Amino acid sequence: MARAVIAARRLGRRYGGVQALRDLHLDVAAGEVVALLGANGSGKTTALRCLAGELVPTSGGVRIAGADPHVEPDGERARRALAFVSDTPVFYRELTVKEHVHLIAAAFDDLDGIDRAMDVLDELGVADKRDARPHELSSGQRQKVVLACAHARPFSALLLDEPVLRLDPASQQWLHDRLVDHARDGVAIVLTTHQPRFADGLADRVVQLADGVVVREQPYDEFLASGWGERIGDRADEHDDPDAEG
Repeated sequence: MARAVIAARRLGRRYGGVQALRDLHLDVAAGEVVALLGANGSGKTTALRCLAGELVPTSGGVRIAGADPHVEPDGERARRALAFVSDTPVFYRELTVKEHVHLIAAAFDDLDGIDRAMDVLDELGVADKRDARPHELSSGQRQKVVLACAHARPFSALLLDEPVLRLDPASQQWLHDRLVDHARDGVAIVLTTHQPRFADGLADRVVQLADGVVVREQPYDEFLASGWGERIGDRADEHDDPDAEG
């Protein structure tokens, strides 16, 4: 097997007396897409935040492109390889959408990223919001801004936490197709979703979590044939965002 771009070994995270994640072992090679599935509280977001370096694990370790995001100077190398689309993005209230894009591109010395991000805003139908401040936008529009910002810098690993939750169907299809393209270009991708069907034609493998533990791991086609995809998908409406819009 090719060297993993995203790797976790016995990864665990405890919050006080609660073990939110336990002994996660994960390898994601270049061009591979892994879908993390599970109910709310299963440990999906905790896993992604540990992989992204936002949350320090209480056990085990992480490697992104061979670097540990939790230890400097490795952390800088890991952050430059990784883009993270969080389900709770943080923006600067004083900056416009366009200024966020310019800031990220400058931070990663990738001025071409400005054009890429602006193209994403245009393709998602929010180019006219470039001079607005993100807090003035709907949650669906903010999600599109987050996706544009992720494209304002280069990456070989991509983490996405519930990326389609607030998107309209056309934007969900755009994201699906864009992720397929990224995988073809060799990007290693891990995403969480309450809509398993979003992973059709995209995910290579499913890792299902429950109570912080991996309870199932299998190729996506086998997962879908087992009927688990339908059962999890039936609960997707519980997570709809009433503020989501194009």
